[in-house]
Amino acid sequence: ALTSSEPTFAQIELTLKKLAALFYATEELLMDQTALAGLVERVVPQELTFMLENSILGGSGSGQPLGISNSAAVVTQAKKGSQAATTIVTDNVTNMWSRLWGPSRANAVWLINQDAEPQLSTMADANGNALYIPPGGLSDTPYSRLFNRPVLMSEYCATLGTVGDIQLVDLSQYFLIEKGGIRADSSMSVRFLYDERAFRWMLRCDGQPTWNSALTPLNGTNTLSPFINLATRS
Repeated sequence: ALTSSEPTFAQIELTLKKLAALFYATEELLMDQTALAGLVERVVPQELTFMLENSILGGSGSGQPLGISNSAAVVTQAKKGSQAATTIVTDNVTNMWSRLWGPSRANAVWLINQDAEPQLSTMADANGNALYIPPGGLSDTPYSRLFNRPVLMSEYCATLGTVGDIQLVDLSQYFLIEKGGIRADSSMSVRFLYDERAFRWMLRCDGQPTWNSALTPLNGTNTLSPFINLATRS
């Protein structure tokens, strides 16, 4: 006879939260500077996108998406022994790669603060082979590569030497919901007595990692995750 078992499920709740931007301009300014309205309508949605992407990595989960770095699923790889401050060494990225959940290796990307790039450029394995391949060379892609995965410069990453300055993440393991896209409205009634027009943009969204904790493998001692950070080096 088969032995029955009862699986355990976790419930994930995503609640749409509102990200908004508000801008006022006088009617004279809009008439005299014909390019202003077009510029604002292009730049403000870009800023909303910036705020959302920043929340995906570092959001608190309170009134905004829960970011990867604040999730219980993230694995923070310890630095190498007496490693110097504000450095990234070969052992760091090798150990980060070893903690990445196996199925995520096909999708993962490296996110780094741009100040960290010089730290990667001299990395080599024990045989002297370069680990970091800049774009336009052997990588043959628009991106640099490390362990054959793309390296993306991101100002969302922390400053060099701080946890989060280099991250190895599989973003397919992140839930993100939105409804209706970015909605833009304008009104001349809000500030009518001041002869100003109000412009408003809103985006309803929420997100959090699909994992609620790191994985302890069947055989092995180190936990694994789709989200790997490097500990502070100071």
